[in-house]
Amino acid sequence: PEGKPTITAAHNTSATSIYLAWKPPSRDTIHGEFLGYRIGYRRREKADEEMKNIYIRDPAVDNHSIHNLDTFTQYLVSLQVFNPEGHGPASTVTVMTDEGGK
Repeated sequence: PEGKPTITAAHNTSATSIYLAWKPPSRDTIHGEFLGYRIGYRRREKADEEMKNIYIRDPAVDNHSIHNLDTFTQYLVSLQVFNPEGHGPASTVTVMTDEGGK
């Protein structure tokens, strides 16, 4: 695929979770069967940390929440479409989880 999804919202919903919403790329940029999305994420300050991936195998889905994250931490979150040939280019945002406790 050559199209990338457009991230329409990215914000924390708690000290340990992030909400992501998007619009799919134009159908003619998928080039083949549209299998779904891959969300990758890692702590921003850990450049050598491996990205964790979540696969959403449903092209109709347009949002997802990531849970069990570290408190008050910046995350790099990327979103790509995929088809049987592989992954398209990523849309990437930085999102910070909320502070914990009062």
